[in-house]
Amino acid sequence: LQGQTPDTKRRREGDTLSVQCPYPAGISDWQTKYWCRRVDQTCQELAWTYDRYRRESEDGKITMEGDTTNKTVSITMTDLKAEDSGTYFCAFKNYNGYGQLRTISLNVFKAHIPGVFQGPSSTQPRSQAPSLSGGNTFLILSVVLLILLVLALIASVTLYVRHYKLLGRTGNREAEDTSDRAEGTAQPGSTGRRGSSQDDSKGPAYFNLDMQSHPSAEDPLYCNVEPSQAHRNPQNVEYAVIAFSQSPRNGRD
Repeated sequence: LQGQTPDTKRRREGDTLSVQCPYPAGISDWQTKYWCRRVDQTCQELAWTYDRYRRESEDGKITMEGDTTNKTVSITMTDLKAEDSGTYFCAFKNYNGYGQLRTISLNVFKAHIPGVFQGPSSTQPRSQAPSLSGGNTFLILSVVLLILLVLALIASVTLYVRHYKLLGRTGNREAEDTSDRAEGTAQPGSTGRRGSSQDDSKGPAYFNLDMQSHPSAEDPLYCNVEPSQAHRNPQNVEYAVIAFSQSPRNGRD
């Protein structure tokens, strides 16, 4: 076989290869043309044709058809497999054996199956697999942290609402107890009303006494102060002295 620089063709498994092989005017249309696979520097005949006839190989995967107008031979190989990789050529027979028209170097590689995870191969950069794993780990951790944050926020709001309700109930009870104690501090024979300019915990408390009879200057006057109403710091206790002046009796001063 005469040496000839091959044309390189790359295909995936399952693809189709189409080749056009022109032949010179000195070769008759009726002369048989072959599609060969080079094996040990010889021609392994796969298909053949002449003139305009369309011929197929025994397995039906290779088709050859002549075009006498353009003086070419068309070869089609279907359903390629990885084992189909090799060197092919168009040829015709002469007194020296086979005359090559065109040589093809075919490389058929396996196709990746979509949706199936495959580990790093020789054609895939090894740095991609760790980066994908690290990205998935970061995504999972982010989702877990977000869920924990939402749960913590819900727990905080629940505790705050419970604490607020508890404070409201405690305040109402203290107000009722204070009102009950204040009603028992008035002196017999008089009516007393307890009042405050502000809340008991923020301002001084006082009593308004309505005397039923006019007291004399010698009559004592006092009031009870509940311990809860008295200031804890003695320095802040306020004292008051109440005195009654005698009104004129029978025109005397």
